[in-house]
Amino acid sequence: MSTADDVRAVLERKAAALKQRSAAKLLELLEAEFVYVTASGRRLRRDAYVENGTGPHGLRFQSQEIEGLEVADFGDIAIATMTLHDRFEVQGHAVAETYRSFCVFRRHGSAWLWAGGQTCAAGRPPNS
Repeated sequence: MSTADDVRAVLERKAAALKQRSAAKLLELLEAEFVYVTASGRRLRRDAYVENGTGPHGLRFQSQEIEGLEVADFGDIAIATMTLHDRFEVQGHAVAETYRSFCVFRRHGSAWLWAGGQTCAAGRPPNS
């Protein structure tokens, strides 16, 4: 498999863990020093990210679809950019939004772990 295939597999496992609200499965994918900046600008370390995605007061994902994944392989580091189509609930409100995401992965033997990233609103096409 290529690095892009490996990274896509990690991202798909992450989406499944979020949908299943499985903290254990999500933790398997994250570096110990993981850091993430959300679309709302919050910086979350690993445990806070997991709690936000799987905890009783966090987001409740219905789906997360990956589009336009591009991966740059730097040996033990890979950088991925993509568009994410998310459907989730937060505080009882349904959200369907498209985001641009930047993710960094680090190789651990033959596996990749997600080290961090940032997400922002994808924006709207002109004249819409």
